Amino acid sequence: MIQDLYVLMITAAVVSIVFKFLKQPVVLGYIVAGVLIGPNLFGETLVNADNVKAWGDIGVLFVLFCIGLEFRLKNLISSGKIAAVGAAAIVMKVIDEAGMSKERFVKGATSIALLLVMGACSDKNETTTSPAQQEMEKSLVGLWSEEFPYEDTTEDGKPFNRALLIVDTKENHTGYVALAVFDDEFNEPLEVYGGPKDASFFWHVTEQGHIVLTPQQTANSQLPALTRAAGNHGSFVDVRHIDLNCDSEHVTYSGNSHEGSLSRPSAGQQNLINDWMAKSTLPRACITDSIPVFLFPDLMNYVFNYPSVDPFGKPCTLSGTITVDKSLMEKDEPYNGILLYNHFTIYATTQAPSRGAVEFPTGAALTNFIIVAPDYYGFGITEKLPQAYCISRANGRGSLDAYLAAKRLIEDLHVKKGKDFVIAGYSEGGQTSMAVLREISERHPEIKVKRTFAGDGPYDINSMYDAITLGYTEMPSTVCNVLWAYNHFFRLGFDIHDFLKDPVAKNFDEWFLSKKNKRIPLDEQLIKTKKTSDICTDAVMDTNSPLSQKYKAAFRLDALTSGWTPRSDFDIMLFHDTKDDVVPVENFYAMSQFLKDHGIKTEEFVGEYSSKEIKEAGVSNHEVSAAVFFLRVIAWVRANY
Repeated sequence: MIQDLYVLMITAAVVSIVFKFLKQPVVLGYIVAGVLIGPNLFGETLVNADNVKAWGDIGVLFVLFCIGLEFRLKNLISSGKIAAVGAAAIVMKVIDEAGMSKERFVKGATSIALLLVMGACSDKNETTTSPAQQEMEKSLVGLWSEEFPYEDTTEDGKPFNRALLIVDTKENHTGYVALAVFDDEFNEPLEVYGGPKDASFFWHVTEQGHIVLTPQQTANSQLPALTRAAGNHGSFVDVRHIDLNCDSEHVTYSGNSHEGSLSRPSAGQQNLINDWMAKSTLPRACITDSIPVFLFPDLMNYVFNYPSVDPFGKPCTLSGTITVDKSLMEKDEPYNGILLYNHFTIYATTQAPSRGAVEFPTGAALTNFIIVAPDYYGFGITEKLPQAYCISRANGRGSLDAYLAAKRLIEDLHVKKGKDFVIAGYSEGGQTSMAVLREISERHPEIKVKRTFAGDGPYDINSMYDAITLGYTEMPSTVCNVLWAYNHFFRLGFDIHDFLKDPVAKNFDEWFLSKKNKRIPLDEQLIKTKKTSDICTDAVMDTNSPLSQKYKAAFRLDALTSGWTPRSDFDIMLFHDTKDDVVPVENFYAMSQFLKDHGIKTEEFVGEYSSKEIKEAGVSNHEVSAAVFFLRVIAWVRANY
């Protein structure tokens, strides 16, 4: 019996997959499966056919029970023609077999009843549609939206003045309705009511163009919550009271609180909407902890979590810090504004801003700015995950989301501050600072940036990759980390031994992914060599190899020196040490030319900022230049405030 069940289940599974791929009814596939394993095609394939027949009879009983649950008389009437034709065919067969046995007559009558009853049963996810309806449904798939003035306040008392009504109809006949409300501060919702988590539905279209919505029910058959926060705004997204109708270009919306016409958003707006809806499924931004700063008793680090997306574009929660000078709050004096500080390369979890690293609040002590410092993906709340090292798109997006969330949270602290927004970062932070400008240019034209400081950043990783072939690097750990990160997050598909040699390859999890080691122990005590040929495989050292070409293609996709248009009002200070032995100065020249080609105002500092004596003391040019860079940032702040 067990062997027979294996044959039945495996055959049914295979034909199900095949018929779904062919977009044919799965029931038809089950019929084919029965023919395949029945006695008429390949002979007796079952060990005990009588036992299988008994299980089949039990299955019929369950089918009849389910049919009884789903029986609807009105559906029997509406599908009467189809059911009647099928039943008539069976009746004719019964009449033709007038001399049949009692058992066969009962089976024939049962078939008639089954066909009639199944015609009266409907799956709430499936409807019989005409070709015209199918074309209409196909044209409706996707996002629809309407923006309109709407003045009110959220449940926590924050005023807004406009709203965006969103309906998303997916190809699988599911979808959601959402109401996003905004103020004039950001093109980022203050609140999202409904959405994919709280106001989802099934949908289909009638011949008259009416879109029928059915609320998706939870496991306990209760209607889903209408809002992420309780309030009257939920009436906009109450699926039970929304009436939608469609024509070729618009969808008319009518509900308890609003009537309007929805249209297709632009491609850029669709991307924004998808991001907002993804983040609406996550917890709101919130302050989770406060950490006193040992060296600066007047400062306080507030750790906060905020919704964003991971390097693969999926919603995730990230973390960072907001550092304030409490003495200014006590004296009721204003801060200069907000400084978004993007940190340089770190490897250990203890180096992240939210873990109390002291260099981040130092900026607050010296500038009178409120400092917002994102952890980046792979640190803080996501420290169990690999870090997105030098992945500019991921880190730029996460950093900007940190600023958007922190600015709202800072308002809740009720502090006085100026409106200026400044961005600064060195090394990986310099790259991230320019990546934030790319995000602002592409997604948030309403955000005004007073000035951006970018120092010694790898704006085009290809220049660093080319430097590998020169045979020497001051920080071998950065080479290993870049190669691993791009292989992982761009899904290049290489085994670690394809690009790194042992002992680094076999110990990578312990040395790097554990995040227990800082940069100097990694380079000097574990890797123990600065010759790139000792670390990297021949395929990496050969920049024309298929592996290298695949890496270079990923680097080009993520490069900041092409593929976007900087906003014309940006004011940028570019800084680089010509003797930088980690990030080649070619990055500076490429970024400088890119900005000039777009007419962007820049102040540039490029020169030799370290000395032979310092390098002999064991400090790299790259690290010495960092101190000079930050002194220039502080000098600018003091000159302008």
